[in-house]
Amino acid sequence: MSLALAVLSCLVHCGEAEAAQDQAHYRLAMTGRSSSPYFVLVTIKDDTTGSAFTGCVVANFLKGAIYRELGGEWDASADDEKRKAELALLQKADEIALNSINHEFHFSKPAALANIPAHYTEDELAEARNIVQSAGVETFVSPPITTDKRSMKRPQWNAALACAIIEKGASARQADITGQIYAEP
Repeated sequence: MSLALAVLSCLVHCGEAEAAQDQAHYRLAMTGRSSSPYFVLVTIKDDTTGSAFTGCVVANFLKGAIYRELGGEWDASADDEKRKAELALLQKADEIALNSINHEFHFSKPAALANIPAHYTEDELAEARNIVQSAGVETFVSPPITTDKRSMKRPQWNAALACAIIEKGASARQADITGQIYAEP
């Protein structure tokens, strides 16, 4: 077993702390196969720098980061044997993400960390929390609406808004065409 796989497996089963997103919503996000992806609330630790980020990311990006940490590198022109091996790594990444109890993941490979987009600031999260608190989660239930057009220009704002929705006990998704964030119970 590779070191990366051992670390990721331990994180799935060793659990350090409870995440703020309940397991039912987390599992729903991890199993979603829509073009309107769900967000998950996780802790990402960069083992090379020691830095950590607790916040919301698109579930598929997290699974892609795990896949890359495991050594995955998709090549559409690869032969059948290589594709089978890559599919097995994708399945392992899905399992690791889905079975995480504490929603904490360690990464050391630059390609894995690059798969998780830029993080939002504490100020952006505070603003998103204020908007969700003032308007209520119900305001964000499908069809997607937002209070402004920030989501079209700043992906980190989407993640902050998704996090504010998740903190209120709902699921958060990104609409596939408009990119706007909406909530599901």
